[in-house]
Amino acid sequence: MRDQLNLTRRAAKHLSCKLMALAAIAISSSSILPAHAEDIIWKAFNESGSKFFDEHDYEKAEQSLLNAVKEAEKIEPHSAELKISLELLRKVYLAQGNSAKAAAIATRLEGFESSSSSDSSDSSYKGSETPTAEQLSKVEKEKVESPKSETPKSVSDDSVEAKSLVRTGSSSASSGKDVASASSSGTSSSTSSSSSTPIYATPSSQQIASSRGIAGELKSNGRVKKAEELLKMTGHISWTKGLAISADGNRALSGSDDDSVRLWDLTTGKEIKRFDGHEDNVNSVAFSPSGNTAMSASGDSSVRIWDLDSGAQLKKLVGHGNIVLACAYSPSGNKAVSCGYDGTVRIWDVLNGTQLQECQGQGTMRCVAFSPDGEQVASGGSDKVITLWRVRDGSVIRRFTGHKADVTTVGFSADGSKLLSASRDLTIRTWDVGSGSELKQFIGHGDWVSNARFIKSDSKIASGSLDKTFRIWDTEQGTESCSFTLNAYGMFGLAFTASGENAITGSNDYSLRYWRLVE
Repeated sequence: MRDQLNLTRRAAKHLSCKLMALAAIAISSSSILPAHAEDIIWKAFNESGSKFFDEHDYEKAEQSLLNAVKEAEKIEPHSAELKISLELLRKVYLAQGNSAKAAAIATRLEGFESSSSSDSSDSSYKGSETPTAEQLSKVEKEKVESPKSETPKSVSDDSVEAKSLVRTGSSSASSGKDVASASSSGTSSSTSSSSSTPIYATPSSQQIASSRGIAGELKSNGRVKKAEELLKMTGHISWTKGLAISADGNRALSGSDDDSVRLWDLTTGKEIKRFDGHEDNVNSVAFSPSGNTAMSASGDSSVRIWDLDSGAQLKKLVGHGNIVLACAYSPSGNKAVSCGYDGTVRIWDVLNGTQLQECQGQGTMRCVAFSPDGEQVASGGSDKVITLWRVRDGSVIRRFTGHKADVTTVGFSADGSKLLSASRDLTIRTWDVGSGSELKQFIGHGDWVSNARFIKSDSKIASGSLDKTFRIWDTEQGTESCSFTLNAYGMFGLAFTASGENAITGSNDYSLRYWRLVE
């Protein structure tokens, strides 16, 4: 019975991928079905959103349905298609517990009914009165609150999703005095807790940070350049989120929602090999230190090891009870770590495919990384906490608290003394591994940070975001030194070379793009 259900699910998924591929073709060629292109594109996005909603993957459902709403708005201001997408999008927000956005959708749907009752032929709907798809991607206006004690009030998931935060203070960097375990707020403490100035205020001279912002919402503090596109690689028929670049910078791995893993030549842009076997989205990929094997993590609850030369599956690591979101090799390549929706971090023996440790976290675990000595593992997720685990016995060494939203990236400095994290609260932070104290905050991105890593002997940090910018930061100063803008291709997945001078991204047209980033 389970096999039949999985087969049906995969068939529905691949049909959805084909529809989305057709949508991408329609987008890229104005000569194809110009009179009905919007209908085709809308149908693809709406069916994808419906599928993801049924699978309780509300993040992807929201993304697909926001696109469906945009396409439906092109058909007609009060089209039946638009109403269908809005009603489903409202259900998504209710399922996420985002009452503010659900209410905004409900208001817009009321406008549909009032308009149709007054004049069914009237298409002069005033989009400014209720939010459009573009406005829905922005956060709602923040309610400014004054601090009532030395420790700022914690911000809930909903408030991070629904508010814009304005960072105050003369510097965007947090001082080293902030101890991670001492505060649940994660923002720099006010110089005077008794002051009437709120922690988050709205002076026009300050930069605004939003949980789901738009490109250009934040001003860049450094030099701004246009990223140079070196290669465009095509083959995947759905979004790619899992990306990795080999240590020598000559090859790339990609894992896609089309269930495949692919190996690419970064000197030519050609696909070298395709690895099939996963039965659901591939969310994360990693090269082994030797570069001879690779690992992938999938929505089918498995982690798989592949031989890059032959293309054969070497091991299937089974143990997770739900979607696996991230995986990584140990520095020696003999161990691996994975995490996912089941709230666990699992450490594996790669050679024999057995599980060594199961570390129980809280909520969804989204990211993992080994320390340079291979003795520790860092993880982060929906609990907004970075947890440091001991590989030997799976025990908790330390927790780093401060982020306001899901932690999506973790990584160690080369000497293992510092830890880097990125979050959906739009901040990148560095931490002292030994003491647990927060060292710096890096603020500037206007949307979720897709990935970040230490580069240039840990003196710099490279990051990329859904705001379609790459940014280079000075690790010690906590300041942005340079930023690079992309064309409108999106950044669903992202990986940097060790030098930070090149990056590969998963674009919204399902292609991969390879970029040159030189300060």
